[in-house]
Amino acid sequence: MSSATEVGMDLLRRLLAGERGQVPMHLAMLLEKSSPLDHGDEHYREILPTELAELRLSRETSEEIIDELCAEISRNPDQALIFAVSFTGADQVTKTAALIFASPPRQLTMYEYHGVLALLSFYLPYRMAKNADLVSRDQLEQIVQLAEELQNVPETGTESERSATIGVKDHAAELLKSLRLLGVIGNKE
Repeated sequence: MSSATEVGMDLLRRLLAGERGQVPMHLAMLLEKSSPLDHGDEHYREILPTELAELRLSRETSEEIIDELCAEISRNPDQALIFAVSFTGADQVTKTAALIFASPPRQLTMYEYHGVLALLSFYLPYRMAKNADLVSRDQLEQIVQLAEELQNVPETGTESERSATIGVKDHAAELLKSLRLLGVIGNKE
């Protein structure tokens, strides 16, 4: 039987090598289960295969995996990589998402915007209300400006692309609303 560390590192290696399918979700759930956002063993028994449901990553292993994924996301903000860290609540993940949203290494796809905005709308307002220095003021201004622009992006393309665009618009609106409600940014006049 493999240790939790071996399994976690194997999932990371496979994800970084380009494997998709259930790999991003399995790694995401193991990272979440090993974080303060743990939903309890029963939750993970319903989602994960039996051999993974009983595993819990150490704090060190979780941090190592998150570090490697954030470094890769900074270079290549692929939606599967973003998804794999989306449920951790880690400040490093939120900072990385803010960085690639405000200053992406390349043009993001609607699917990637959707993943990043989902993460930001869920974590950034709350984390910034607790720590105003989580992201720089300039970066926050870029995030707000881009979120305002993305609220109005036209819904075109395939059904899947339109669905991603709707998600982008909804998460952009939710992010702006939450930032205003928590006093991170001022209300629109």
